[in-house]
Amino acid sequence: MKGEAMILKNAKMVLFNRMFQGDLRIEGSSITNIEENLIPNTKEEVFDLQGKLLIPGFIDVHIHGADGADAMDGSVESLQKISKYLATRGTTNFLATTLTSSKEILKKVLACIGEVQNQEMDGANIFGAHMEGPYFDVQYKGAQNEKYIKMAGMEEIKEYLSVKKGLVKLFAMSPNANNLDVIRYLVKEGVIVSVGHSASSFEEVMAAVEAGLSHATHTFNGMKGFTHRDPGVVGAVLNSDEITAEVIFDKIHVHPDAVRVLIKTKGVERVVCITDSMSATGLPCGRYKLGELDVDVVDNQARLSSNGALAGSVLTMDKAFRHLLELGYSLIDAVKLTSTNVAKEFNLNTGMIRAGKDADLVVLDEKNEVAMTVVKGKIKYTNL
Repeated sequence: MKGEAMILKNAKMVLFNRMFQGDLRIEGSSITNIEENLIPNTKEEVFDLQGKLLIPGFIDVHIHGADGADAMDGSVESLQKISKYLATRGTTNFLATTLTSSKEILKKVLACIGEVQNQEMDGANIFGAHMEGPYFDVQYKGAQNEKYIKMAGMEEIKEYLSVKKGLVKLFAMSPNANNLDVIRYLVKEGVIVSVGHSASSFEEVMAAVEAGLSHATHTFNGMKGFTHRDPGVVGAVLNSDEITAEVIFDKIHVHPDAVRVLIKTKGVERVVCITDSMSATGLPCGRYKLGELDVDVVDNQARLSSNGALAGSVLTMDKAFRHLLELGYSLIDAVKLTSTNVAKEFNLNTGMIRAGKDADLVVLDEKNEVAMTVVKGKIKYTNL
């Protein structure tokens, strides 16, 4: 299962802009050769994929939890549990995502994520942290805890970033005139800034883009919508070529044809699928926690017990991938939307099947269900 050296034979591969039938060699953590017929040496393990689909592993930059565990638990055990479950669904890299909470709790959670950042896990690799909040607008709070929502503070943000240099990769907030210096600072420190849970005007978001904002949190959800006289946050996201737009494609948060409009407007390389999944993912219906809030999961929908508002999802990336294919997108485009685009955005050496890239790969069967997941050259899940 360690996979120090292996060949995946007879694979139908999705390369960057074409399909290819052949073999792939992995040495250590990297892809080294892609050819029609590789001859294995005595030290290489060989897996005959018998024409199964081989694609880059899914990358999820917005996920709170799964399999009963939450990033906000503040424990390495919980992060390992999430990691292991995600590998069974084809995710090879993810950002452990926080919720709006107190400064003390958030710093503790960040320290925990920092312990396992880019360390070998039982499943998917955690390449950093995504801070969702606490600098939001109450009227678009969604499932964020209102009692912790506040205005952005430069000194507080410096405390978060000082927990571990290079840990926070993505920071979601509501942009306004008071936040522009904060956005500039975060961008200077290498953090991608996202607009989310926001009542900002079109003009405020565009000013934030000028300051360096370049991402949108679960587009359409938790943001001021679009009308022809007031384009709002959605209008700015659709209008700005600088913004990469997340979308939760579970067919619940966003209508499939709204997803189509988003991709058609932004272009297939400016949209990324995310799950925003919570701890109930992979578990039966029932009552669960999202941070401090109670959530009821019924019919694949996670909703706050208090008011019925959507509270994250129980989506997995393999299901989002299948939904894209059902909507008529090609395998090549579906791979871009679930892996390649976000790898480029975060400057990761993955998200593409090419020699020299990290061996983060997923094998899919004839129903596009996950049959094997390889993370950094090691098999983390298989039912072949």
